[in-house]
Amino acid sequence: MSMYRSYLLKNQFWAKKGNEKSDSNGNEKIFIKHNTEIGGIYAVINPDQKGVKIVVNGEEHWFNNFDKLDNFLSRLKQSENDFMKILRRKNMASQLRHLEI
Repeated sequence: MSMYRSYLLKNQFWAKKGNEKSDSNGNEKIFIKHNTEIGGIYAVINPDQKGVKIVVNGEEHWFNNFDKLDNFLSRLKQSENDFMKILRRKNMASQLRHLEI
């Protein structure tokens, strides 16, 4: 479990308040990351199972392989970058149309 915890913390996930309490040792650990385009990304680590469950837009994805998890999170970031590029391009085009030349 600690490997997934370390991985999530390195990838800007934040531990949910109460994760570190001693009475929650047998419970699942929840990590949260907020993305401007997607919203909340939740990671759930259950000590009884190997792997991590990622919840994005109400869809659950289960990963027990770091490479697949890394690829999935990279694709989420890439889709955000593509969306932001489109918004910037539309904003720039709108501003250029308003220039008087």
